[in-house]
Amino acid sequence: MDNGSRTLRVLVAVGLVLTLTVVETARAAFSKSSPNIAGTFTASTNFFAGELYGWGDNTTGQIGLGNNTSPRTSPLQVGAVTTWSVVETTNQPAIDADTGHTCAIRTDDTLWCWGRNAEGQLGRGNYTDTYSPVQISGSWSKIALGGMHTCGIRTTGTLWCWGQNSFGQLGVGSNMTYTSPRQVGSASDWTAIAAGNVQGCGLRNSGDLYCWGEGLNYKLGNGSTAEQTSPDLINSNTHTQVTMGRMHACALRSGGTLWCWGLNDSGQLGRGNYTTAQTPTQIGALTTWTSIVAGRDHTCGLKSGTLWCWGLNTNYELGLGNTTDRTSPVQVGAATDWMKVTPSNESTCANRNDRAIYCWGRNNYGQLGQGDTATETTPKLVPGRTGLVYAGGTGSATTFAIG
Repeated sequence: MDNGSRTLRVLVAVGLVLTLTVVETARAAFSKSSPNIAGTFTASTNFFAGELYGWGDNTTGQIGLGNNTSPRTSPLQVGAVTTWSVVETTNQPAIDADTGHTCAIRTDDTLWCWGRNAEGQLGRGNYTDTYSPVQISGSWSKIALGGMHTCGIRTTGTLWCWGQNSFGQLGVGSNMTYTSPRQVGSASDWTAIAAGNVQGCGLRNSGDLYCWGEGLNYKLGNGSTAEQTSPDLINSNTHTQVTMGRMHACALRSGGTLWCWGLNDSGQLGRGNYTTAQTPTQIGALTTWTSIVAGRDHTCGLKSGTLWCWGLNTNYELGLGNTTDRTSPVQVGAATDWMKVTPSNESTCANRNDRAIYCWGRNNYGQLGQGDTATETTPKLVPGRTGLVYAGGTGSATTFAIG
């Protein structure tokens, strides 16, 4: 081989490595749930698609393992399908017997739900529980689960909700329960959806923030504690993400600023105090936040690959090695390659850029995926399983991973 050929091969190899590096970097930055506010770029829905694994609480069949409803302390595959793209799960411990359901979307935009169906939250047109995934009609892009209700955005940009509606949490202008998807208004430009136990918030393509449902503790952010049975415009700034806890909520704006509102009795708003916020209040002055997710009474976020948590810490859910509540964001560890965080009821899980899964906090149902029920005080690697992790948000002790 002459020197010219050898040099060409080296250059080609170097170029290939650089290309793969760029692709993996982009892949780490986006997911199916990346926002498309004001026409910004959205990654392919297939980036993290794959097999579905679940572990933790399975009392009402919310893992989806058929008639076996025993808890699982290690990841177990749900069926044989390899095209799952996003999954959400929830539970409401105060009324545990009637709650605990899961919904997931596949790469063909089909929606599947399973678990408890006492209020029609599975969207099947009945009140029959199911312990394996059952398809719900329509073509879907986003999904969010409340305690006993469900909301989703179809690929047309329309918003639909179903299930319990005692507090107006379906946003359909009444308190009537629906066991099948019911359209919320007539808008066709919804881009994001979040749900709490009995409340919801969503974003339109303009970035406008709307909320509805129970208004207790100002968790709708409109300065009132009154119930709202239809989406109420909270703020017309350009928002990119919204998330809801038990009694609080947070949102990111396009400039990378963080805003939170609602109950703050454990410091879950990150304001440096315990004062409730009646409307969205900026948290600090940083413009580098890239992700925000609320658990039951704690909140976590990402900025420049670093992980930060604050709020209730009774069961080490902040991952700081102690049980002291934090009223302001505190960095978790020193790693700078976190790509996703997903708090739940009293625990938290997160992904590093290599899709390794770490979990910490309470582990009474095995929701940390360690093969036991021991509490973990700091992030601990889930052995033998990688994939995009979903820990269920407020109320849940069930965890899933895709891929």
